[in-house]
Amino acid sequence: MPRLTRDLAGAQPVDTRGNAIGPRVTLLAGTEFVITIPKLKRADDSFDEFWCEFSVGDQLYRVPLRRLEIANAA
Repeated sequence: MPRLTRDLAGAQPVDTRGNAIGPRVTLLAGTEFVITIPKLKRADDSFDEFWCEFSVGDQLYRVPLRRLEIANAA
């Protein structure tokens, strides 16, 4: 299972339908995760930004794909 190599700020907790269910959080370096949707285009995006959904334990999170790449997670 991959681990974050840097802190990942701004992870949005979501439910299984992709709806936000809480405030954004920072996931710490060393957190194990599983990517559930590697590349996602959100309907409310007004510019070309792709997102990624992943799980940490039983919780799903969504972040901009570039932010996950910056955290050197994959």
